[in-house]
Amino acid sequence: MPIPLSHPPQRPPDFVWFIYGSSLDRDSFLPWAREHGYAVPGFERGFAARLDGFRLAFEVASRYWNGAVGSLAPAAGSHVEGLALPLAGSLRSLADHKEGAQTGLYVATDVLVAPLGGGPPTPAVAYVASPDRRLPEEGRPAALWLEAVIRGARAAGLSEAWLTALERLRGPAAP
Repeated sequence: MPIPLSHPPQRPPDFVWFIYGSSLDRDSFLPWAREHGYAVPGFERGFAARLDGFRLAFEVASRYWNGAVGSLAPAAGSHVEGLALPLAGSLRSLADHKEGAQTGLYVATDVLVAPLGGGPPTPAVAYVASPDRRLPEEGRPAALWLEAVIRGARAAGLSEAWLTALERLRGPAAP
């Protein structure tokens, strides 16, 4: 006869993943998920949100994206938009893996995001570059990464102002 556990195993707490980078783009997310044995979470439960007091900082080198990719840097008066995606606690390992926290490239950080459609602020987890993995100075965003972010931002229903800000990061058009 089995012995009852005095303390049943704890289920990891549910969380909200604030996605502001290339993970917004399902076309980029899908091949990564397949390669690593994950199912892409349903983005339908997500909502457009903004994180105040931060800006995008291009301070992480990526061989995959062939250039610098985004992180969050404190910046009074600035904000970053993204998708706030409520997920079951069992999916935390997927978010940690996808965002590079398992390898120490990024660090999970507790933040408070404001829904773009109104409503109370929501606690969330965002991923920020590890201090020891940042470039000595910021670079230009990798073109492929930026295109994925713009596609994902459109699909997530982020604001026109945010889309315009992302498009400006492309730099001047070639003659």
